[in-house]
Amino acid sequence: MKAEPSPTLTDDVVVRPDSRPARFQVTRSDLAGTVDVGQRRGTVSLAEPNEFSIDSFLRIVYSLALVDAHGLVVHAASLIRNGRAFLFCGRSGSGKTTIARLSRDATLLSDELSIVRITDRRARCYGTPFWGDLARAGEDRAASLHAIYFLHHGSRHAVEAVRPRQALERLLPNVLFFAREADLTARVLGIAADLVESVPCFDLSFRLDAGFWEVIDRA
Repeated sequence: MKAEPSPTLTDDVVVRPDSRPARFQVTRSDLAGTVDVGQRRGTVSLAEPNEFSIDSFLRIVYSLALVDAHGLVVHAASLIRNGRAFLFCGRSGSGKTTIARLSRDATLLSDELSIVRITDRRARCYGTPFWGDLARAGEDRAASLHAIYFLHHGSRHAVEAVRPRQALERLLPNVLFFAREADLTARVLGIAADLVESVPCFDLSFRLDAGFWEVIDRA
């Protein structure tokens, strides 16, 4: 029997600080929960138990917990190839799953939501349990992030360098975050700015074949 789709993750999500430090109340039409980042624990009640609501709550938890770890959850496919991680960023329909499907010689970290952390101006990308159309979780692995690519469908494979300020403008709409407090928002913005300053960023136009790796390798 096919499960009914859940609300999209951004539908009516409300994240509010609790009375305790680093503790948040999370509500959506299908769930209500608490995330205690300091204690590394959370609880959730579901209107109707299903995998979609649980997955959505976990995505919110990750987005909150990563701030203290100087990290982000990004709408992006991530892959390890030749020991280096690559991040392919874009919203639904931009080609994240297509890039992952065409990369048969790469290790999948995610085809939907990727985790990146920055330490000492060095970025690393990590496998996540979150998946898109490939319907499988990423490998439990991590690697240094070599480059970020912003995806565009095109008639040919082409790579064009993007300056950090432009890259930040492209990256921010793809950062998964729900709290609206000014201090937390500023921290997320700072992490994103550090990321695009630490890693080369490019626009990538690609056709539906694996030849895009050739232009990436030459860039």
